[in-house]
Amino acid sequence: MRNMQDPQAQSFARLRLRLTPLRSVEASIVESLSSPGELARTRTQNLISVRTSRSSHSPASRSNTPEMEEYEDVYAHPESRWHRVLYRCMRTTNAVPGRASTSQRSEMLPDDDDAPAVTLQACAADMRQIWGCPVIQQYLKEQGLFMEEQSGLLILAVFSTTSNGSLPKAMSRPMANDILRTRVKTIAPTETVLPNLEPGLEWRLYDVGGARRQRAKWAPFFDDMDLIIVLVPVSAFDQVLAEDKEINRLRDSFELWDELCQTKALYHIPTLLFLNKCDLLDKKLKAGIRLAEYLTSYEGKPNETKKALNYLSKRFAAMRKDSTAPQNTPCYIHHTSVVDIETTHTVIAYVRDKIILGQMRDSYFV
Repeated sequence: MRNMQDPQAQSFARLRLRLTPLRSVEASIVESLSSPGELARTRTQNLISVRTSRSSHSPASRSNTPEMEEYEDVYAHPESRWHRVLYRCMRTTNAVPGRASTSQRSEMLPDDDDAPAVTLQACAADMRQIWGCPVIQQYLKEQGLFMEEQSGLLILAVFSTTSNGSLPKAMSRPMANDILRTRVKTIAPTETVLPNLEPGLEWRLYDVGGARRQRAKWAPFFDDMDLIIVLVPVSAFDQVLAEDKEINRLRDSFELWDELCQTKALYHIPTLLFLNKCDLLDKKLKAGIRLAEYLTSYEGKPNETKKALNYLSKRFAAMRKDSTAPQNTPCYIHHTSVVDIETTHTVIAYVRDKIILGQMRDSYFV
């Protein structure tokens, strides 16, 4: 039982009370990022959950063992209101920032009130206080919770506050670094067209799901692509799949890579493998989480980021070499952190050059 006479406990109780309005902010944000179908299912599930919760509070069903509430990561559904607005903006502006007038942008954006922004500004100082508390940070570390792996827009907003605890006016619109930390859930193959980025070129990106139930759907459609990009979150070595709690995410990435290398329809297409989220991998290893506990083949090797990345690179490269894929088909492996804008820009420029060189080679210009 908590000792409410403890000044620190009293401080946490006051903070919890003052931060209660963030619940409504969460509901508002989730609604804007969810599809209509998801909202209906969520409301039904919440209703069932409330009924179950009420019945579980009867004396006969109470337990002395407290249960921790489990939260899912926040992501933007491709059919959400936010994503539809983004798509209309891209279509109207031809994907070039600053091309639309102020009146055009105001017509495209939903007519929402500023309640979430006002609430965030009012709670900003308390959010900073609780996030900067050593007790909170120690608890998160002990529980193995790395908030950097979540969609951290609110945490970023906390660190972007001014010295007096209020949100600056610029925070009313997400910045580039914020957008890099969001997630758009892939539920079906989707096409994104980026015209007019440079004269004479139109980029077409096709995003496909890596979930087990989606893999068989997309491979036949990739036989005429210029390049296949595979992203492997190496920081997820201690996590399991959302669709199968028995399968380790890194092990699943190995299986996905092996399936890709063995798919004959894709033999002739160059492949780019991003070992992504290296920054989070570094934080986990430095926090004492051992890679060898989840990847037995790494047993006896140093629990260091550089050594671990070199090992993973060699293992993925060996799987490619041992597959039936032709050895003359290019395969590139890079260590990345997509929230590192400069490094990502360099890698994307490298990818662009490789694609253009391949096009010129196919056209007998080189």
